[in-house]
Amino acid sequence: MRGAALLGPNVNVDPRGRLVAFEAFDNLPFVPQRVFVMEVDDATVTRGGHANSCDEVIVALRGAATIALDNGEETATVRLNGDHAPLWISAGILIRLENFEAGTLLLVCASERYGDTRHYAQPQKALITGEAAIGGRDR
Repeated sequence: MRGAALLGPNVNVDPRGRLVAFEAFDNLPFVPQRVFVMEVDDATVTRGGHANSCDEVIVALRGAATIALDNGEETATVRLNGDHAPLWISAGILIRLENFEAGTLLLVCASERYGDTRHYAQPQKALITGEAAIGGRDR
């Protein structure tokens, strides 16, 4: 779907464990201005429900969540399940996070600081950039 894509994680594994790295313009399509962690223990919780004026990358560090995406022309859902595959979401895409497993921990990197970010109740087609490969209309 235009405006969202699963990106390849940069994972290094050796006998000491696994190291997952995110580097600007390598597997992170912007320089992060804000990074936060979202921990959800209640499977009935819904987060988001708006479009942002900034790009975001979301990674499930533990547990799982479903991300519903709407670019104003297409909708798609992506299940993030702790495999460290980052989901890039362009500015302007309406997102809703739902169906959390108990104890889910999400890492979110944003291209703008919170105080500089606007939130919209509808997708903002004029803000959406990039062509992506997340399935077609599936809900």
